[in-house]
Formats: sequence, C-alpha cells, structure tokens
Amino acid sequence: MMINPHRYIFTFCLAGIILTAPLQAQTSFTLKSAPADLNVFLNGELVKPVSTAGAFRNYRIDSGVVRFSAAGCHSLEYNSGALPVKNGLVGIKLENEKGALKLVGEFATGIQPKSVYFSPDGQRLFVPLLEQRGIDVFRFAGQALNFEKRLTVPGSTSTGFVEALCDTRRRELWVSNMYEDKVHIFNLDTLEYKDSLATGGVLSKVVVQNPAGDITVVSNWVSQNLSVFDSDTKKLLRRIPVGGTPRGMAFSPDGSLLYTAIYDVPVIAVVDMAQNKVVARHRLYDGEGAVRHVIYRDGKLYISDMYRGTVNILNATTGALLRSRRIGPNINTIVMTPDGRHIFASSRGLNNPDDYTKPGPDFGAVYMLNAEDLSVVEKIWGRNQPTGLAVSPDGKFLAFTDFLDANLELYSMP
Repeated sequence: MMINPHRYIFTFCLAGIILTAPLQAQTSFTLKSAPADLNVFLNGELVKPVSTAGAFRNYRIDSGVVRFSAAGCHSLEYNSGALPVKNGLVGIKLENEKGALKLVGEFATGIQPKSVYFSPDGQRLFVPLLEQRGIDVFRFAGQALNFEKRLTVPGSTSTGFVEALCDTRRRELWVSNMYEDKVHIFNLDTLEYKDSLATGGVLSKVVVQNPAGDITVVSNWVSQNLSVFDSDTKKLLRRIPVGGTPRGMAFSPDGSLLYTAIYDVPVIAVVDMAQNKVVARHRLYDGEGAVRHVIYRDGKLYISDMYRGTVNILNATTGALLRSRRIGPNINTIVMTPDGRHIFASSRGLNNPDDYTKPGPDFGAVYMLNAEDLSVVEKIWGRNQPTGLAVSPDGKFLAFTDFLDANLELYSMP
C-alpha cells in the first residue's frame, strides 16, 4: 500500500510504523458566487473545482486561508474552518472596488421579506414579510442600523404582508395583507396598531395615495379591481374594475388619473378618478409582458416588466413608448432617486427550473440606471432574489431585500 507522506504524521516504534491522525482536515462545499467566474485561492494558490454542475462548482480543500477574488472586486478571505457553509453550500458575493455604492451591512429579517420602505424622516426601515406574521422595523442609531421590533396585528395569525405606504399627514403606516384581503394601519411614530380595513377585493397588494392625500387606493390582484378609501374616515368608497391583474400604481400630479400596471399583459390602464373607470389603455409593445411597477415623473411613466426583464419609459399623455431596455432576468421593483436622475431596478436572477420560490442557479442583482436613457451606471450583486427596493428621502441610502434569504442589504450612496 502506498502512503502519502504529506497527509499523515508517522510515529515510530519497535513494531514498526503506526499511522496516526491527519495533519489537515479537508472541507468540501458547493460554491454559488457573484460574479460566477470568481477565483478561489487556498494559501495564495489557485484552487480548481473537483467538479461543476451548471453554475455551481464543487470544491474540496485542505485547511488554510481561502480567498475569493475577481477583477474589479474587493476580495473576501476566510479561514477554511470558518467558511459560511449552509447545507453544504457556500454563497459568496463580492463588492465593486470602484463603485459609487458601498455596502453598509446585511441584516437578518423574517421569512420572505417582500418589500422595504424608509420612513419619511429616513430614520426607520419597514419590511413587510410574506411568509411570517408581521412587519420588521429597523432603526438608525447614528450611522448604525439596528432591528427595533416586529409589528403584528392583534388577534390575527395571518402571514401575507406585501406592500406599505407612509401617510405623512396622518402619521400612519398602511400595510397590505394579501391573505386577509385587508390593509392594516399603525401609528407612524409610536408604531402602535390602529385599525384594519377590508378591501372588498381578493389578494390585495400595492397601496398608493393621491397627491392631496385624501384618497388611498389598494390594488387587488385576483379580483382585478382597485379599492378606493377615504384617507380620513377610512371608509371604502368604491371598487374600480381595471380589466386585468393590477399591480403597481402611480397618480398624475393633479390626482385626476391613476396609472395602473396590468401584470398579465404589457399594459398601463389609465383610470379617471372622477369617472371611476379606465379611460385609456397604453400597450407598451406587441407580444407577452408582465408589467409590475410604475413611477410617474415629469410627464413620463417608468415601468418594469418582469417577463421581458426590461425597464421602459412611456409618454404619460399619449402612451407612446419612448425607450425600452433589457436590464436582466426577472426585473421586479423599480424606484427613483429623489432628484430624478437615477432609477434602481432589482433583478431576481434566473428562476429555479422546478419552483421559482426556491433559489435559482444564480444570484440576483440591483442595477443603477440613468433615468434619461436607462443605461446602466452601476451593478451590485444581491443574493437569492433581490426584490424590495427603497431609496432614503435624502438620497443617501439604498436598501433592498433578498426575498429567499430573509435578508436586508443597506448601501450608502454619494
């Protein structure tokens, strides 16, 4: 039998050679990384995978210092015994060396953080949880962000929290729950529970308020209508059918029109709030699409399309498509910086071929786009399915959620 002298300690005695404990323990793991082609070094020497399976690479390494490295990115180093292994998988994402966006930190949330919102003063972050009961609240203490508490609804055990709205006039936080078909209201300052309102629709999601603040609207996914509330009395005034699956919404500056993204076709339904009906349907393009979020700014509509992975600009008056750009797979949320110069778009990455609610073959990303031509200014990696997005009111911070990782990421911006 041949013996590898580098793997074992030999003890000599009269009986001959006794084989004792290994010098080095080996670690085996599967690597999922961003960028996907980063290099792995052990004690300064390049390590090649023992096998690959699609985007995943399998490694078996001895003890030592492991460095993950890629051109244009900051490297990460771990002692081999301290690698972040979970179920045999190591997930590594690297940060840009010269990018304007700088990672402040990552923070654990409840299960499936669906969205994220800054409070009007920028001191809190609200994270509705789709598969856990409540809304996680984080608060800044100086430059540090800390978990503050989880908001829950008294007497309810339902999960299904989706989107939120901060009503600054009434100091209220409205949060939709799609499993209860309700919106729940909390005091924006004390975080105390105030009220719950039935929408009268099915699978209630996005919540928006008109510029005057007297009307609050909730889109209902399955019933394909909009619930209109009086913001003061909390009375349900009416439900408006939109002829398709409504998702994101945005009011015109005078509040007379509500632009509604119709998810099952690439259409923006224009709702006249005085007539309480759809008066126009702006189709982005022929063929399939899944428009999801919409922003109004200076006579233009900015729209995400998850099916095509595009961000689009429409003339709000005529509905003419001014620009469409493919950004990445499964574009989900879009938000605009306060100065209107940039748009952020979250790309969830490629879906798992068996079930999109399971991690896919790659990590997702967040793109910073020029609002004029939709060109990519910067790309940062997320983890499994970056979904919710928010920019702080002062434009200094970007926050996004990794939906399948129960994770919140915070970046600083110049």
